[in-house]
Amino acid sequence: MSEFIKQKQVEGLVSALAAKALDSAVVKKDHNLSDVNAASARNNLEVYSKTEVQNLVAGAEDAYSVATLTARSALTGLKVSDRIFVGNDGDDRWALYIVTAITDGKGSTTTFTKIADEDLFTNALSKEAVKSAYESNVNTNAFTDAEKTKLGHLSVSQATNLDTMESDLASTKTTATNALNTANSAATKANAAQTTANGAVSDAAAAQSTADAAQSDAGDAQAAAEAAQSSANTARSEATAAQNTANSALTAANARELAFTEFVEDFTGLDSAAAQPITIDLSKPIASGFIPTVFFNGIRVKSITYKAGSRNIAFTVPYQTEDTDTISVHYVNR
Repeated sequence: MSEFIKQKQVEGLVSALAAKALDSAVVKKDHNLSDVNAASARNNLEVYSKTEVQNLVAGAEDAYSVATLTARSALTGLKVSDRIFVGNDGDDRWALYIVTAITDGKGSTTTFTKIADEDLFTNALSKEAVKSAYESNVNTNAFTDAEKTKLGHLSVSQATNLDTMESDLASTKTTATNALNTANSAATKANAAQTTANGAVSDAAAAQSTADAAQSDAGDAQAAAEAAQSSANTARSEATAAQNTANSALTAANARELAFTEFVEDFTGLDSAAAQPITIDLSKPIASGFIPTVFFNGIRVKSITYKAGSRNIAFTVPYQTEDTDTISVHYVNR
């Protein structure tokens, strides 16, 4: 190859290298990669930026997990709103606290606020909590077993006005009292008449010597005595009739009291999904004009369906019904 050709080849190579070395086509060491598109380079290298990494770990430095309250109090470097999970809150149950105040620049804190614990989840709907919450309402009182026993002594087969019954009994008692007073007064008069008659007989015996003259007076006295005796007998009959009337009224009152017969039936072992109707077969039909009541573990159920004269009643509650739940139905038999 001639020297001329070699020289031309070298010149061509120098020209090509000069074109490749343009500022826009090379990375310069002293620019510290400032002339590189950072987003494109990270994408090609499959790495995250500082901001992306901070976003991914945001919040991780705000939460702590310790075993005891002592370990919680020993933490440093805390900030307001940091969360601390404590495995044993002093009662062998976990709790979650939040930092609400910082007392020095080292991040130590003297103020923690509990925002949740295990008891909150396990005891939130206990029967005791439900009972306490229900009875804390205005005009809401506990219906005790003793009160239930007292009401169990009443029985009724139809609508009965107790105020009217009390008024009728009071009126009957007044009538009986008046009749008894009348009978006592008649008996007193009869006794007085008997005394008079006895006196007349005594006078007649003393005046036997003048019997002819006093015979007429003695006859009149005897007649008066017989009339008084008749009045006494009549008064006793009226008193007996009044006593019979009082006894009849008392019998009627007892019969009305026995008319209050309410049945209470408890059912368990009923399984059903929440808000699904559950049908119960009662032992006796429901009386016409009486509204039965259904209690779910002691809480009265609002949504019930029934038909007078039928033994079937259905109810719906917003909870899943389990075997251990007690359903009580209060109703009157026709």
